[in-house]
Parts: sequence; C-alpha cells; structure tokens
Amino acid sequence: MKSRYAMLLVYSLCLAVGAGVWLTAALQSGAAFPPLWVIALAILASLFVWQFGVQAPRVGLISMERVPQIGLLLAFSPAVAAAICAAASLIWPIVSRRYSHGSIAFGLLRGVHNAAMTALMLLAAGHLYIALGGDHPLTAFSWETVLALVAMAFAAQVVNIASMAAFFKLDGRDVRRIVTPAYAASDLIFFPAGVLAALLYNTGAYSALVLFLGLMVVFVLSFNSIDQSLSAADAERGPIAKLFDVGRVLHGARRVDELGERILSETRSLFGFDEFYLVLVDRDRRVLELRVHERRGERMSARTKPLDTGIFGYVVDTARAVLVEDASRMDEELKRRVDETEKETGSFVVVPLVERGQVIGVLSVQHTQARAYSLADLHLMQKLAEQVAQAVADALAFEELEDYRRRLEVRVAQRTRDLERANFEKERLIAALRERSLALERESQEDALTGVANRRQFGKRLAAEIEVAQAVNHPLTVAIADLDCFKLVNDKLGHPIGDEALRRSAGLMRNLCRETDLIARIGGDEFALLMPSTPLEEALALCERLRSAVDSHDWREVHPDLRVSVSIGLTQWDGSARVDDLLEAADAQLYVAKLSGRNRVA
Repeated sequence: MKSRYAMLLVYSLCLAVGAGVWLTAALQSGAAFPPLWVIALAILASLFVWQFGVQAPRVGLISMERVPQIGLLLAFSPAVAAAICAAASLIWPIVSRRYSHGSIAFGLLRGVHNAAMTALMLLAAGHLYIALGGDHPLTAFSWETVLALVAMAFAAQVVNIASMAAFFKLDGRDVRRIVTPAYAASDLIFFPAGVLAALLYNTGAYSALVLFLGLMVVFVLSFNSIDQSLSAADAERGPIAKLFDVGRVLHGARRVDELGERILSETRSLFGFDEFYLVLVDRDRRVLELRVHERRGERMSARTKPLDTGIFGYVVDTARAVLVEDASRMDEELKRRVDETEKETGSFVVVPLVERGQVIGVLSVQHTQARAYSLADLHLMQKLAEQVAQAVADALAFEELEDYRRRLEVRVAQRTRDLERANFEKERLIAALRERSLALERESQEDALTGVANRRQFGKRLAAEIEVAQAVNHPLTVAIADLDCFKLVNDKLGHPIGDEALRRSAGLMRNLCRETDLIARIGGDEFALLMPSTPLEEALALCERLRSAVDSHDWREVHPDLRVSVSIGLTQWDGSARVDDLLEAADAQLYVAKLSGRNRVA
C-alpha cells in the first residue's frame, strides 16, 4: 500500500507539470519581465506577508499574499506574475520551519505544490480577466473592468481552494474542518489592496505607491503584534492556546473524557489515522488507562494495562517520543516492547504528555500503511502534546476535585441518614420509655386483675377528698364491699372461675358508679367505694343498686354452679375522722351487713 506522502508527491508533481507546461508556453509568447528590483521587491513582499501575517486555524496563515499577487497580475502579463509569485511560493516552505513542521523533505513537497498551485491560479485568473475585457495593465475603471476584476478574484479563489482541498484530502485530514467558508473568503479581503497597488504603479503615482506600501507594512506588522498579544493572553488563560486554535476548542473541558473527545476531534483535523489513543498514567495503581481509543472510526471500550508494558510503557519510561515510519523495519529495542497483536500496523507516532517534568500520559496515532507519518508529523504531534499535557493535568485536577466533592456529598448524605436513623431510634426509645412509664404508673395505681384502682391509689384519693371536704364543708361517704362466701367459690370451682367472678363484679360496680366516684380493690374479695360530695342517704341508694346488680347478674355464663352476692357497709365522714378511722367505721358496717344475713347494705 502506497504511503500517503507518495500520493502527495505524485499529486504535487502532476500539478507542477501542468503549471510548468502552461507557464512555459505563456512566457514563450513574448512576455516581458520588469526590472530585477521589482521582481525582488515582489518576492520579498510575499515572504513578508507570509512571515508576519495573521495566523489561521489548523492551516497556517490568512493569506495577505493576494496583495502582491493581484498587484503583479494587473501590472504585468499573467505569465510574468505567475512566475514571480510561484518562485516566492517555492522558497517560503523551505525557509519556514513553522510551515514545514521542521522537515526539509516536507517543506520541499509543500514548496513544489504551492508553486504549481500559485502559477495555475494566477494564469487562470489573469487570462479570464483579459478575456472578459478588463483594462490591462490597469489604469482606469469601467463597468467592464469591474466585472472582470470580480470574475478574476473568484477564479483565483476557486483554483486555490480546490488545490488545497485535494492536498489536505490526500494528506488524510478532515477537509471540511479546514476549508471553512471563513477560510475561503479570507483572501478576498485583501484583493482590493492589490488592485490599488497595481493602479498606483501603472499610473506612475510612485510617491503614492511608496506611501501605500508603507501603510501596508505598518498594517501587517500591527496585525501581527495584535495576534501575538492575543496568543500570549490565550496562553495565560488557557492550557492549549498556542497550537493554532485548538485551545479555543478545548477550553472549558472539565473532565478527562470530555477533553478526550475534543482532542480526538482536533487530532482528526490534523492527521489521518486508523487508530487513536489517549492514555493516562496512574502511578498509584501502576497502570496505563486507555481513556480514549478509536480504531477505524469505532470507539473501543476504556481499559487498563500494566504501566511498564508495550510501546506506551516504553514512552512513559523514557519520556521520549517515538516515530515508526515502517513497522516492518523497527529496531530491535522497540520490537521487544511492542505488544503482540493481530491488528495490522504500518506506521505510528507516540508522544509523551509531560507536565512539570513528569509523564502523565501518552498521545498516539497509528496507520495500517507504512510511511504514513514522517518527521514533520512527529514535530506537529509534539506541539500538540505540549499543549494537551497542561489541559489533561487541569482536567485531572478538576476531576479529582469533583470526585472528592461527590464523595463528600455521599458521606454527608450517609451521615445525615445515620443521624436521622439515630434520631428516629431515639424518639422511638423515648416513646417506648414514656409508654412504659405510663404503664408502670398505671400498674402502681390499678389492680392488675380487675383494672380498678388498688389500695394504694384509694388511700391517696381518700386523703385528698377528706381535705377537700374539710375545706368546702361537703359530705363524703365511704363504703366497703365484700363478696359473700367467696372462699368457697375458689375452693369448689377453682381460682380461674374466682378471678373471673372478681373481674365481673368490679366491672358491674364500676359501670354503676359516677365519674366522681372511685371503686378500688383493697383485698382479695374486698372492694372500697369512695363517693365525694354524696350524703349518706344517696350513698345508700347507690350501694343498693350495686348489690342488686351483682346479685341479679347471670353468673351461669361463667359457670353453671356459680352464684355471687355482695355485702356492703358504708359510713359518712364526720368532719374529723382520719383515713384509718373512716375505713374502720365502714368495715364495722360491713360486719353488720354480714351478720344480718349477707347480700345486704348497712
């Protein structure tokens, strides 16, 4: 498979042959050259605008060369103008390291191509201008001349763009990203200046011509100074501002993956390749991270490999760039380091990404055909790598900071959830403790079997009601109730039946008591009833209802042989009796009821 440089050489030579034949024929028709000083001045003017012209993205220069080219074309014959400008175009790539990417061979190739392209462009544009009736040499304007000038300008631009597009295409570059409408129109900006220069020269206004040329020099140098200032400012603001306009494209990438996509896109506009790699070095894990890998337009998955393996490991170890023009003729040291794979590799370029003296990654382009890359490509790749390294370092720092922020947010969120769970558990425990406290309080005040107040609670309430009755001079009645012969119930029917009888008896009495009354179990089968603000006669009636309710209850629901009755004794506080005295008095009345035959109220 032929090298792309071989195809470029064939294309450039074919172009040169065509231009040479046409130019020779035109010169033999009797073209007269101007004085030598005019030729030298024209060549120097072309070299001057190429050296100090404003930089254009990815290509090199915005071509102010139209000023001397159009000036010569309108002052002399097309063949003479083409010969002078072709000579300048041949010289420039050879003497300009920037334009030749540091390769003499590539500079010669570009020189031959540009000289042929310039000759064809000026011959075609000049003959079209004359054929359309344009004034030549230009000394005055007419509508016919103006239309011919417009046609000449567009003809020159069409030939120029077509020739450059073919060159870039054979060079493996993305033509659409290079030959943009802005690039195509850039030369037309300087066309009127060339027309004015020719008009001044042809009309003999040499003083005005010298003044005009002086202004053009100032104009070019001023624009060059402004461009350098902007480039310096870009270099301070951004990490990759010096490689044409790549910095503008990559500016703002905050993560390595996003930056990698932009680097891939920009590399595609500069090189033709079958495979592209952006590899980062992770020294903590001692691995190479293949962050961006594209093979024949297909995106490969990200992966890692040991740090010291393969050609990438070699470049990381040595911090030296590698150019292999023909993989079948690699030196033995590189052969030992190259990974054994089934893919076909003809040539490749691998350059280290160095930041602050340390290799942080590798940038590589590879091609299946041999001699796809030369020393010029290596130099261009190194320039790209110099700027990409800082961008990658910045993106890695930002990525690390962003990952730390996210990890911190996750930790804060987890800590918040832990605190919420801890608070929930605390609230649950507090609620449980509160519930247990209430339960204990109820247990300390209630009888566990019947659910009515216990003896302790009854004694506290009785003492409090005595103080109230004494303070407001209200009556206070106390009754003691005892289930008749209840021991026989436990002995004959069992304690479970006895317990149920106690629960139901307590329930019957509680249901008949008023809200202000208090029923309490103060013994095994003994209950006490506290009736605040209740006269004795009213209390007697209430106790009678209690006795009757117990006596008339259908106890057969509990057990067929169960019968329960209750005897009640009550007394009224006399205004001076203590708690124990009051209970003893009520108990004495209970004894009277028992002696009267039980199931009585006394």
